[in-house]
Amino acid sequence: MLLTPVLAHASETAMPDTVAAADSVSKKGWWTLGLETANNSSFYGRNTPTRYPYAAATATYTHRSGLWASATTYQLFNTEDYIDETDLSVGYSFSISKRAAANLGYSRFFFSKNTPLVKAVTSNAVTAYTTLDWKYLLTGLKTSYVFGGSNDLFVVLENSRYIPLNPIWKGKRIVGLDPKISITLGTQEFSVTHTEQQKKVINNPSTGGGGGILDPLIPGKGNNNNGGTTTTTTTKTTTTTEHKFKVLNYDFQVPLVIYLGSFEVEPSWRYSIPVNLLEGDESKAQSFYTLNVSYTF
Repeated sequence: MLLTPVLAHASETAMPDTVAAADSVSKKGWWTLGLETANNSSFYGRNTPTRYPYAAATATYTHRSGLWASATTYQLFNTEDYIDETDLSVGYSFSISKRAAANLGYSRFFFSKNTPLVKAVTSNAVTAYTTLDWKYLLTGLKTSYVFGGSNDLFVVLENSRYIPLNPIWKGKRIVGLDPKISITLGTQEFSVTHTEQQKKVINNPSTGGGGGILDPLIPGKGNNNNGGTTTTTTTKTTTTTEHKFKVLNYDFQVPLVIYLGSFEVEPSWRYSIPVNLLEGDESKAQSFYTLNVSYTF
């Protein structure tokens, strides 16, 4: 299945399948075009109090040598910017044995000026992803070092098992469930940095203006001479807890995978439980609903 870049997935950087489709082995390379939409966004189990549904488009080219490159753009609903995020990624995927594979990748993130995403305090990510199919489960281990603005290390351990449901269409279509349980461990400098960068509006006693939270999506709102408000950046005292390596999140995901020739359709439900939150982090346990459609040629 396509490992999409996901704001709303445990897989946070664009990394294609480590094993090529059977009908692509004879090609020099192949393209995969994907469209994804979800009811909210998150970054390694952390999210904002306001929900930000999004749509994303991805183009990935994979050479049969294992080298690949991809570009993804994100549009958050109800924001002013036409494109809220663009990710560019390159990498190399290869087989270790008949049951094991690996994928190495580097991603560069670009964000719009007013993006509200927790992820926006990062700029780069280097990721190593390995999988082992030991018959009963498919185990994946992903290690990511995120740097630029904040510096964090994440490790995601996941276990899944594809369950074929082909009898539904009498074998004419490939369809199945791919339930997955994962645990995310890591540091949280990104969360502290995001919290500190949030701007608030405070009352200006000389004019008697009212205050409130500054909407980062509407530049200048609450920051004018007539409104009697002054924009300020909040500051807070942080401790070394941001660098401690802890469990950050638990995930349970149930994707339904449907293959229609060169198309893959994957509606998915995921329940995410963030833990060990730092002061000021308002992330909550919640359900994510995602629909991904991809075409390979």
